[in-house]
Amino acid sequence: MLRIVRFPSLKIRTRQGIIIFIMKAILLFILFSGGFLFAQSKTKNNTQQSNLNNKKSVVTVKEDLANDAEETKEHVVVLTQYMANENNFRGISVYGDRLARRNNTEYKSVPDAWFLTTELAFNTGDKRFSTNMMFFNPTVGRTNRDNDYYYQDRPGGIDQTSTVVHSLNTGSLPYDPNQIKKRPEKNALGDSALGEFYFNWENRAGSFSTGLYVLINVGDNSRFATSDYAFIWRTAFLKYINPTIATYYKFTSEFNGYGTGSVYSNLSFSHPFEISENVSITPATHIGYQYVNDYDLQRRGISDVNTSLKLSFWGFFVKGIHIYRPDTYLWDNAIFNPQTGVPYSDNNQNDQRITDPSKRYGLENQINIDTIRNLPIDGDLRQKLIYRYQQQDFVKNTFVVQIGYSMKF
Repeated sequence: MLRIVRFPSLKIRTRQGIIIFIMKAILLFILFSGGFLFAQSKTKNNTQQSNLNNKKSVVTVKEDLANDAEETKEHVVVLTQYMANENNFRGISVYGDRLARRNNTEYKSVPDAWFLTTELAFNTGDKRFSTNMMFFNPTVGRTNRDNDYYYQDRPGGIDQTSTVVHSLNTGSLPYDPNQIKKRPEKNALGDSALGEFYFNWENRAGSFSTGLYVLINVGDNSRFATSDYAFIWRTAFLKYINPTIATYYKFTSEFNGYGTGSVYSNLSFSHPFEISENVSITPATHIGYQYVNDYDLQRRGISDVNTSLKLSFWGFFVKGIHIYRPDTYLWDNAIFNPQTGVPYSDNNQNDQRITDPSKRYGLENQINIDTIRNLPIDGDLRQKLIYRYQQQDFVKNTFVVQIGYSMKF
């Protein structure tokens, strides 16, 4: 019968072999983890000093790993806020044109419809899922005002100014002055909200995102509300300029698709140039194509060509954007440019001219229109002159400025 006590030397060698094996394993782990730090240490003849050096190397490795983990820790949310003088949605002026109609001023290339944008980009903890929310809050034109100067029984109702004038001339009162009066129209600039929810993945062709794009506007601007299925492809080639193709398929029919169309696609390019550690310049451009501009008109074409230059410095940024709308027939119509307050509606949607908001209402405009009507000329010519008087050139070029900052939490 074998007994361990009879083979003391075997027991010692076995334990020594195990200890040596474990020490080698620990040493290999330290070599691969501590890299060049351990390689710089010199072998000491003294066993106690060698163990002390090994212990210091392990501590240093732990500190380095802790620092790396802190540096690569992802933020929960990125907050971006900026002020801008216009909000252009796929070639549609959301705030600038509406403010012009509210204030009875002509459409301008440099709008002054200032609003605050708040963007929240959330880290879901899984790179396959991303979500982003944006809120647009106008800082001007937030109240309703009377801009048609009509006497009405309700905002946007039938013009009953002639009834009031007749009452003043005859001294009678055939109407209720508490009911028929000047009324503020529903023309305040409303708040908007945008939500994006995407699933992301990558393969040899590049990176992809697919999900939902939901835009909600308040008030009259709700005609721009849309719920889209989005598909975004960031190509694996030409990465220097970051080519991105995005397509949005509308799957809801709020307001019967009024003013929103059905399919919108854009091709974009951008590249950041690092000037220093905290300063960069990013030029970018995108070309948008609207498959149909509206379910009634069914027009299609290039809706917008955006070119921008963004200067970022220490968390702040200034961005200039030029928006060009080449295919004016997409927007030269009564859906996107209301023709209320004109004797003759725009019957030519290809002449690149639209109703001028500053020539629709008011005593001065009425006097000018009556003067043209009384001219001793042909009736068709009088109509053309009035039409010409109340029109302006379509604004093809729009310039936008954004000033803001970004913070990570």
